Amino acid sequence: MNDSKVNTSLNLSNTSSHLDSYEDVQTVSVRNYVKDLLKSRIFLGRYIERRLINERIGYRDVVLISPAEAELKRDLQEAKQKLQTVYPRTHWIGISDSEVLGYSSGICLWTEIDNQPFGPFWFQIKAIKFRQLEIIVMLKCVRHISDAFLEIEPILTGAIEKSKSNNSEKHISNISSLNDTYAEIAKNVHDAFSIKNAKEFITFVFAFVIAIFTGSTAFINFLGNFILALIREMSILIKNSTPMFLGFLDFISKIVGGFYILLAMFFKPNTPNPLSKRKIRYYERTPQNYDHRNFD
Repeated sequence: MNDSKVNTSLNLSNTSSHLDSYEDVQTVSVRNYVKDLLKSRIFLGRYIERRLINERIGYRDVVLISPAEAELKRDLQEAKQKLQTVYPRTHWIGISDSEVLGYSSGICLWTEIDNQPFGPFWFQIKAIKFRQLEIIVMLKCVRHISDAFLEIEPILTGAIEKSKSNNSEKHISNISSLNDTYAEIAKNVHDAFSIKNAKEFITFVFAFVIAIFTGSTAFINFLGNFILALIREMSILIKNSTPMFLGFLDFISKIVGGFYILLAMFFKPNTPNPLSKRKIRYYERTPQNYDHRNFD
């Protein structure tokens, strides 16, 4: 009897040791599989916030995976399922759905990021750490997406659904505003072409034509009187200013002529003309038989 109990206890211990060894082998294989599946993967994501998991684990940084990373999301879900089979409730796994945090459908990684601002990044999976209470995916911030890519970044990080909904709302609001504008224009056109407005328009046109005719007649009369008065005054001005103008021209001509005479006097030579040395002979005797009475 005692021998049978001892054998039974030995069999149970051997079975438990075999189970423990089997569990260790399975755990190691799952760990290696998850490491090989996720290590050194580069992806696009957004560093969105920092949250407290619990008092024992502490705060972790939350990274939202871009919807464009479909293959990585599938691999993360597969890795999470594998880890849950080995660590059903003993460890907290840092891979969760984004709906838990209030975001649209996607995958979030709970990790540790040092001295980086919130925003979109290119990340690289550095390692998978198996700690006492948690399994954490360690990330490396490869590159922060600058402002030049912010227009493209919402499409890559999951904000396209919101933009689509906003665009549809804007489209609906634009259609409603166009309908309201069309209705208002139609109402204004209908009110403008009423019988009362047509009568007022015809009256206004007649009054406008009459005003133009009378105004143009008065303007032509005024213009003719003005031109006649201007011609008369110009003739009087020319008649009275002609002697003055001629006197002014004579005065200018005298000044210019005097100036030229002054220049001629300045440049006139000073040497006198030589006198002729011929002698003039005088006939002293009078001709004989000369009678001045017979001059003719």
